[in-house]
Amino acid sequence: MSFDRPKELLKPVKRRFILLTFMLAVLVELIPLPVGSTRWLPDFISLLLLYWIINQPRRVNVGTAFILGLVADVSTAGLFGQHALAYSITGYLALMRQSQLVMFNPGQQALAVLGLMLTNQAIMVVVRMLTGSAFVGWGYFLPPLIGALLWPLLTKLLLVPYQNHSV
Repeated sequence: MSFDRPKELLKPVKRRFILLTFMLAVLVELIPLPVGSTRWLPDFISLLLLYWIINQPRRVNVGTAFILGLVADVSTAGLFGQHALAYSITGYLALMRQSQLVMFNPGQQALAVLGLMLTNQAIMVVVRMLTGSAFVGWGYFLPPLIGALLWPLLTKLLLVPYQNHSV
């Protein structure tokens, strides 16, 4: 375990910045893409939600996850409540281990995020199957892997506004 957190994570994060990142994630989810190209794209709302729960648990929590899940349900025109349920459960799991996750290096965090995002996808598959839909296939579990690979980049990008550029 690495106990040297970037100093940027210790700085207060403005609520406006967190809200802006979530709004951008929702907008990315709304971009119309060609059929088939979305099979490999991660759930950016879920990815950001996990980032903020791990790094700012006092500002982003399970309630935020539930509300963002409802927004994701409306924006994707999917089964109402499935994202809310999945985000709430994975947010809760991340919050329970937040003090450990925050101490991991980005590679270790990426593995934990992979597990959380796979859990998120599994919950959504189970909910769909309970409502009568057929199994969507194993390819549905590829986006969490891509999300885990993007985790270190996401971490670096979200720290940029808080870095001192004075030399």
